[in-house]
Amino acid sequence: MARKHATTTPDNSPTDLLAARAGAARPQGFFDLPGVRKFIRNRPAVFALAVITVFFATALAVMIPPGLIPFDDVTERVGPGKLPGFGIQAPQSTRLDHAERLLGEVEKALDASNPEEALSRLGFAEREVFSTDPDIVGEHLDDAYAIFDELDELLIEQDDAIIALDDELDADEPDQATIDDLRAQAAALDQPIADKLGALEAAVAEIIPVPDSPAYKLRLLLGTDAQGRSIFLRAVYAVKTAVQIGFVTAVLAVLIGGVLGAAAGYFGGWIDHCVVWLYSTVSAIPYLVWLIVIAYVVREAPYRVPVIDKPIGQTLIPVYIAFVMTFWVGPCRVLRGEAMKIKGLDYVQSATAVGAGPVRILMCHVLPNTLYLLFINFSLLFVGAIKAEVILSFLGLGVQGQPSWGVMIRDSKDEVITAFFWQIGAATAFMFVLVLAFNILSDALQDAFDPKHVG
Repeated sequence: MARKHATTTPDNSPTDLLAARAGAARPQGFFDLPGVRKFIRNRPAVFALAVITVFFATALAVMIPPGLIPFDDVTERVGPGKLPGFGIQAPQSTRLDHAERLLGEVEKALDASNPEEALSRLGFAEREVFSTDPDIVGEHLDDAYAIFDELDELLIEQDDAIIALDDELDADEPDQATIDDLRAQAAALDQPIADKLGALEAAVAEIIPVPDSPAYKLRLLLGTDAQGRSIFLRAVYAVKTAVQIGFVTAVLAVLIGGVLGAAAGYFGGWIDHCVVWLYSTVSAIPYLVWLIVIAYVVREAPYRVPVIDKPIGQTLIPVYIAFVMTFWVGPCRVLRGEAMKIKGLDYVQSATAVGAGPVRILMCHVLPNTLYLLFINFSLLFVGAIKAEVILSFLGLGVQGQPSWGVMIRDSKDEVITAFFWQIGAATAFMFVLVLAFNILSDALQDAFDPKHVG
C-alpha cells in the first residue's frame, strides 16, 4: 500500500499552521476574557461603574490636601438657616425670619466693644457687610428697621382681621356681610405685605450684599441647614466619609472572611469547626446590637491615635472596627462553601499529587478561583457599610466631628417637622445614587463572572 504523504495547500501551509499555533498559545488580554466582554456589553453596568468612579474621584479630591472642599467650608455659615435650594423662594414667614436674623447679627456687631472689628468679622462666606464704618452701617440699619416696623404693623392688622374673621365664623349667628368684609380686609393686605417684605429684603441686601460669584451660588445650590451651613458642600464632603467607610470596611471584611472561609472549607477538621462556631456565634446576635456595642466601647476608649493625635472616638476607627467585626461573616460563609467544592476538582488534586503544600494550594489555586465571589461581596459590603453608617450616626454612635450622610439625616430631624426637607433630601439622594450604582454593578459582576451565569 502506498503511503499517503501530507500535502500543503495555499489555505493550509506550514507557515499558516505555525502562526495559528502561535496565536492559540498567546495568552488572552484582559479585555478578551469572556466575562469582561460580557460586562462591557452591559451598558447599565458600565454606566454604574462610571458613576462609582466619579464618587471615588470626588472622595480623593476632597481627601488629598489641600482638598477640593476644605473642612472649614463645610462648617462655615453661608446664609440664614433653613434656606431652600435651587433659588426657590422660602415662605413669607421664613423670609421675614431670615431678614430679622440678619438685622440682629448686624445690630449685635454694632453693639460690640469694637464695632469695626466685629463688622469686619461678620459675614457668610463671600457675603460680607458692605462697610466697616459703624456710623454708615448704623444709618442703613435704622432705615431697615423702619421698614421692618411698617411691615410689622401690616402683619398685626392682617392678624387682627383674621382673628375677627375666626370669631365671626364661630359665632352662633354669623353675619355673612361681616365675614365677606373681614376676608376682603385680610386679602387686601397681602400685596402691601409682599411689597414691604421685598423692600425689607432689599434694605438687608444693601447692608450685607449678596455676591454674584459662582462660588457663592454653588454654596447655596441645595440651600442651608438650620445653622446656615451649605447643604451642598456638606453632602459632597460626606462622599469622602462614605467612600472611606465603605472601602475600608469592604476590603478588610472580604480579606478576613475570605481567608477564614477558604481555609475552613479547604482544610476541614478542627479548623472548619472553629470557624463555623465563630461565625455562628457572631450571627446569633443581631448585627445592629454588635454595631452599637462595639462602636460605643471603642469610641469611649481613652486612646489617642498617634499619627493624627486625635482621640479615637473622633476618628472613623470605631466605625471600621464595628463594621469589620460583623460584616466578615457573609464572605466567610460564601468562600467556605466554594472552597469545599473547589478542593475536589481535578486541578487541585493534580497539585496535591505533584507535592504542592496545602497552604500553597490554598493561596495559588483555591483563592484565585474565588476572586469573582470576593469582588461581588466587596460591592455588597460597600453598600451595607454605607447604610449601616446612617443607622449608627442617627443613634449618635457613628461618625463624629465631620459631615456624613448619616449625620445630615440625624441633624434634619427638627427640620423635617417644619417641612424643610432639603438636608435629608440631599443626603438621601447622594446615598441613593451610590447605592443603586453598586447594586447594579454587583448584579453585573455576578452575571459576567459567576460560572453558573456565564453562557
